[in-house]
Amino acid sequence: MRALLRRIRSARFKHELLITIFIHRDRLLHNLREFQRLSSTTTVAPVLKSNAYGHGLIEIARMLDKERLPFFCIDSYVEALILRNESIRTPLLILGYTSLGNILHNHLKNVSFGITSLEELKRLCAQASRPITVHLKIDTGMHRQGIMPAELEEAFRAVQSNPRVNAEGIYSHFADADTPDSKLTTTQIERWNAAVRQAKASLPSVRHFHVSNTAGSHHAAHIEATMMRLGIGLYGFNVTLNRALALQPPLEMKARITSLRTLAPGEKIGYNATFETKKKMVVATIPVGYAEGMDRRLSNLGAVTVRGSVCPIVGRVSMNITSVDVSAVPDPRLDEEVLVISMEPGALNSIERMAELCHTIPYELLVHLPAQLRRTVVS
Repeated sequence: MRALLRRIRSARFKHELLITIFIHRDRLLHNLREFQRLSSTTTVAPVLKSNAYGHGLIEIARMLDKERLPFFCIDSYVEALILRNESIRTPLLILGYTSLGNILHNHLKNVSFGITSLEELKRLCAQASRPITVHLKIDTGMHRQGIMPAELEEAFRAVQSNPRVNAEGIYSHFADADTPDSKLTTTQIERWNAAVRQAKASLPSVRHFHVSNTAGSHHAAHIEATMMRLGIGLYGFNVTLNRALALQPPLEMKARITSLRTLAPGEKIGYNATFETKKKMVVATIPVGYAEGMDRRLSNLGAVTVRGSVCPIVGRVSMNITSVDVSAVPDPRLDEEVLVISMEPGALNSIERMAELCHTIPYELLVHLPAQLRRTVVS
């Protein structure tokens, strides 16, 4: 019924989009398979937090819901509500902090809660009056969240004190796994393996052991674990030390030319007049600014492509508009398609190259792609 109502509403309010984000299903599933083939002893749990790293929480969840994965990793109870409202059936693990009230009054099925401190665990065990499934986070050295190794025995006793609290997993997180020969990673692995041994001895209910993120998958041979959490690697970015992985970014963004003007030499463009034409120039605008994910740091640095021609950004990126030099495009036209984000890693308008120009990481640019922009899944 919900799907029917949506089709009716969509038909009634049908309109042309100026901006579309395309997600290529075959590329995303290819990335999943690349990590699944790394090990026969560990399974893969995809991370869908922060709108699936900007790719679309609902779209990615629907794509993966038939893959028989152990669970999806998300950050918040709100994300769990959204996914269950969309009839996503895969079990969910909320990695971030969830308020005690939300845990105690949860009515969603197959949702597990990450417990990120000893105090939180003790409060839960003291008040839980019906079955609640949890994963205990261990602080192995990142020092953001987690139960300290010295607190593990007390934590395990707290779980044992209330049979309604089912500790089905323990987990931790690497701080420096993408740095070659990191001493911190070595220390974290040692602390993690010791915690796994303690958990196995004290809590037979624990069956999920996971510490590796995408970068940590390189260290899998030295880690006692049953699974890994696949975040940025699922979306085609190889931050691991394993260069044999052939990952494919599945996201691209397209927009349209919304205005065209020919400017003489010596004209200024955009806020604060940061760009001056040196010759006759054809300048187009696109309806993508920093509110639509075009980072302001790309002003006078980044580029888009039109018909395969590189078109540099000229002037400051505005809130909803970016100006580009389309002089290299023969007879550019109003409403013509513009490739704003390319899937090809070497392209100047790929997320990787854009991140380099902005002196940041791909994660930041991806999660800043607004949720209200339509994601269209391409088979």
